[in-house]
Amino acid sequence: MGRKTTDPASRPRPENGSAAVRVPGAIVRSEQGRDRFRTFAVIALDPENPTAPLVIADGRLHPKAQRKHKNPAHLSLVGMPVESDRKRLTEGAEDGEIAEICSRYEKLPGNGKSPLDKRDQNVL
Repeated sequence: MGRKTTDPASRPRPENGSAAVRVPGAIVRSEQGRDRFRTFAVIALDPENPTAPLVIADGRLHPKAQRKHKNPAHLSLVGMPVESDRKRLTEGAEDGEIAEICSRYEKLPGNGKSPLDKRDQNVL
């Protein structure tokens, strides 16, 4: 018997690469790579890089000087900061400011670091 093959276009796509992740100033969580589960801020878009158009930074592991390009399919949206913080992120916030904004979102439920996540997994 032969293997069943499915058309890749017919497979359901994850919502990770949603349009909300592609908004500069969004707070996202990495779902793939060595930085998995880390919280980042989208600081810019790079339309010239089709495979990894999002430019992200967290102010610590990846400061602005060593910002990272990431594929939106490898990120999930954690939240949208208030307008003043989004403006700071997109207009050139310093590393300390980026780290402070990202740290507000690190312990939200669903990112593996929240006490609520551990309770749901019966780890507490």
